[in-house]
Formats: sequence, C-alpha cells, structure tokens
Amino acid sequence: MGGSGVGKDFLLRKLSNRGLKTCLKCTTRPIRKFEKQGVDYNFISEITFIDFKNNNKLLTSQEFIVTPVDKEPETWYYGITNEEFNSSEALIMTIGEFSKLTSEQRKQCFVVYLEIDRNIRESRLLKRNDKNDSIIRRINADELDFLNFDDYDLKIIEPDFNIEDIFSKMII
Repeated sequence: MGGSGVGKDFLLRKLSNRGLKTCLKCTTRPIRKFEKQGVDYNFISEITFIDFKNNNKLLTSQEFIVTPVDKEPETWYYGITNEEFNSSEALIMTIGEFSKLTSEQRKQCFVVYLEIDRNIRESRLLKRNDKNDSIIRRINADELDFLNFDDYDLKIIEPDFNIEDIFSKMII
C-alpha cells in the first residue's frame, strides 16, 4: 500500500517474478501506454463493473472522480473480485479498499506500506507523462488518505528499497 508514485507496481512485479501469484484488479480507467490488458489490470467497461458490483462479485470497490488534462471530469471505478482476492498472494490496495476488509481478511494479509518522500513521488509521476489525472491532486489526496495510517506489518521509507529485504520479511 502507499500513495501514487511510491513503487507499488514495481514491488508487485518483483514479487510476481519471485513466484507469487498477483491479484489482477479491475478498473474502468483508460489503459496507460505501458500497461497491458490482463497483466496490469483487467480493464473493463463501466457496465461490466456495475454488473460485478450488483452480483456481489467484488470484495471491494471504489470510485474516483478525476480531471484529465484538457477534459471534463470523469469517474473511474476500481475493484477487487472475491475470486482474485482469495486466489492471490500479493496485491495492491488503496486505503479505501483496505478499510473494507473484515478482521479475518486482514489477518490473511502481510501489509507493506511504502511511504516515500513527496518530491521523489512527484518526480516519478512526472516521468510517467501520464495526462489522465492531476499529479498534485493525487499527491494531496494520498497525503490525506494516509495521514494517520498505522495498520501495516512493514513500513518502507527508502525510495530505492531492496526487494529481497521485503520478500524475506513477508509471511508466505
């Protein structure tokens, strides 16, 4: 877990390379140029997402109102299906998704919280050249979301964190 630009996707890829089955979240947001359908996310239509929600296929869901550059605000939906949560060994969750877990579901998780310096995060996000949403809005929202967050098993503050150190501390 962590805010935008902390290295969550990087960590997840490295854990996948170590053999862990990663959770494929679903989203209605536009695919980024470096992402692949079925690898980074399950990119689905809003109609499909609502169908999943109405048929209790989602463990968690969230919506975000974003303002892409030079466009009108739009709503993006994210979710984790029950099936993906139950069959995965590593996943990324937002603070909103995490807060919806039951105490039993939380016990199944080893939470790695990435808390990387704001300036480094901004720099990383600028390098993405992602025009889908405001970087400053995302960073500010993250700071509010994680203001008093303390429900983690391991906290990482180093921007060049060592994957092996994290992997060795995880309970698998």
